[in-house]
Amino acid sequence: MILSRIWSLLLLFFITEAEILDFDDHTNEACYTCYCSADLTSVDCSHRGLTNIPNGISLKVTKLNVSNNEISSFPNNLSNLYNLKSLDLSGNLLNSLPENALQNLTALEVLNLSRNYFESWLSINPNEVLKPATSLKILDLSKNKFTTLANLANQELLISSSLETLILNSCEINSIHGRSPLSGLISIRVLKLNNNPLLRIQNLISSTLKSLYVSNCQLSYISHNEFAYLPSLVYLQMSYNYRLQLSSTSNALFSNSLRYLDISYCNIFRPNLYGFPNLRKAVIKNNMIRFLKSIEFINNTKLEYLDLSYNNIGSFKSDTFRGLSMLRYLDLSWNEIAQIPEESFIEMPSLTQLKLARNYLNRVGHIKSTSLSILDMSSCEISIIGKDSLEGLPSLIDIDLSHNLLSYIPDSVSSNTLKYLNLNYNRISSINNVTFFMLPRLSGLSVIGNRFTNIWSKTYFNSNLYLERLDLTDNMWRCDCIDDNMYDFYEFVTLEPNKKEESFNLICNSPINVIGQTWLEACYFHWNPTEKARNVDNLIWFLIVMVVGLALCLLLVNTIRRTMKRRLGAIQAERERQVEEARDRLRQLRIRAEQEALCNTPDPRDLIAPPSYDEALSMPKLNASSHSLNETGTGKTKRRRGRRKTKSSGDLLEETERNGDARVFDDIELTETSNDNNRHRRRRNRRYGSHEINELEQSPGARRRRMSEYNTLDDSVTVEIETEVERPLRPRNRRYSDENQPRESDF
Repeated sequence: MILSRIWSLLLLFFITEAEILDFDDHTNEACYTCYCSADLTSVDCSHRGLTNIPNGISLKVTKLNVSNNEISSFPNNLSNLYNLKSLDLSGNLLNSLPENALQNLTALEVLNLSRNYFESWLSINPNEVLKPATSLKILDLSKNKFTTLANLANQELLISSSLETLILNSCEINSIHGRSPLSGLISIRVLKLNNNPLLRIQNLISSTLKSLYVSNCQLSYISHNEFAYLPSLVYLQMSYNYRLQLSSTSNALFSNSLRYLDISYCNIFRPNLYGFPNLRKAVIKNNMIRFLKSIEFINNTKLEYLDLSYNNIGSFKSDTFRGLSMLRYLDLSWNEIAQIPEESFIEMPSLTQLKLARNYLNRVGHIKSTSLSILDMSSCEISIIGKDSLEGLPSLIDIDLSHNLLSYIPDSVSSNTLKYLNLNYNRISSINNVTFFMLPRLSGLSVIGNRFTNIWSKTYFNSNLYLERLDLTDNMWRCDCIDDNMYDFYEFVTLEPNKKEESFNLICNSPINVIGQTWLEACYFHWNPTEKARNVDNLIWFLIVMVVGLALCLLLVNTIRRTMKRRLGAIQAERERQVEEARDRLRQLRIRAEQEALCNTPDPRDLIAPPSYDEALSMPKLNASSHSLNETGTGKTKRRRGRRKTKSSGDLLEETERNGDARVFDDIELTETSNDNNRHRRRRNRRYGSHEINELEQSPGARRRRMSEYNTLDDSVTVEIETEVERPLRPRNRRYSDENQPRESDF
């Protein structure tokens, strides 16, 4: 019994191991096609040209991206991925979803089906397909072609108890009708319908919807009670609806829950925010509002942020902003405001930031606000600053007056709280000791791009003990280096520990000899005269050293050049000599090889075996001399040669003497043997006499026979032979030459 159990356990173990190995192999195969994270929880198969999801994906995967492929039917091998939380199938060729598409995907939270080819809600089975995904939070169906948003035959459009965000951007939806399409989504929080040709919003009923996006549509009218069926709506974005007009005050839009409203880039002539008592932030920029009436925002007591920029507002009343007790930010820039009522901001006790840039204000008037800390009045064509213009702003910290037409700053501009004053790009040309005297908290002053010429004095800032930054760039400074005040002010703004400006920003504009130079470059030798004399002496010595060094360098270069030229000439001559010697050696070797080849050439007659004894006995006896056997030819030539051969040596000598040819003596060579009794004369023809005899006598075979005869004699006599080369020939193999010897062609 125990043994059987042990065997069963071992069998189960081996089966499990085999399954694990097989699973690892399939997983590796899937990871060859796609990108897998180290822990196999994330798989990216996007842009792979797939027509189906590859097999072998790890069961641990939680994020699967199969976007931008060529999948035309919903994959049926996803049901095993029960840990999957995010599935991206966007950018494929899907046009339908089966009812069990999300079977077993109980952990799925994000499903992206955007940029596919869905054309009908029925093709995705909206009543059944989302039910198995009990954890689904976000569904993205944007950039499909549903064309409408309505329920199906008195049934809910989409049914899901967990879905919170539904994205239907760019789906060509032009209407919302029938019963509410959101009735089956009991947990819906966010609905996005941006970039659709939607004309009206109606029949949207949901007790849980908090955010509605309908930007860049074609909305022109919204019923005043349309948002009454969305009691939880907090965020509403309706920007870029160029034909949208809000209802009048009597039929104004109403929503007690709305906190954020964006109706920018529309066709609105009046704000009409009366129906939103709990509104916190309103963005109404880039519209066509021309004026603001009295108590325009009396019902928006909780408003904290109001943006009315880029409109055509030309005026507003002193009580226009009455009731905005919690407003902190007000933007009125890029309008046509020419005058600001003195008491217009006094009733906003929480206002801290006010933007009035790009209006037509010509002076800084008596603006009153107990809480305002940041004021932007740039690019407003302001040319006058009143002496007491800042006295009504007891909390002012930062004021921006840049890009205006200011030509001077009045004396004793007073503010006990001002820290940052921006006067960039105006026309100011001078200040004095009392200009900033009444700004004791001033820590940053910027006057870039003005018309200052005279160097300031550091006494101008004796009362500004907190000054930390001075921006003096792009002015028309006249550098008078002799003036001690310039040196003192330069040290005041550039040296530590109270460094206020970078030295490279201080550029001289006059006189003409220092234009474009920094203050330090222009006045360095005036401020340091000892260094100037020292520098002159150093310069003279430097020039002397440079001249001497240059002469030495030229001399050294010439010497090296001549030495190199001599060495190159010697090397070239040596190389030519070696080449010539090698050519001579090769020439001698070639001559020697030719002579050896001539000596070693076998006689063709030696190649024929001599007749045997019996054959010799049977051969006929010759009537003529044996020398005639070597002769060739027929007829008359043979007879002539025969007659020549019958002549004796004496006859030849006599005939030669008669002919007067002395050279015949060279043709006869006496050969002596060691036996005195057998001495005889032998005629040898070299060059003259019969051509055939000379050829036979000079053949290599005849010479070899003669040499063998000399060697066989007992008492041999040395015979001198005229050599044609200087050195004696060495024995060499016949018809071969040494390949290791250099040749003339090598050179």
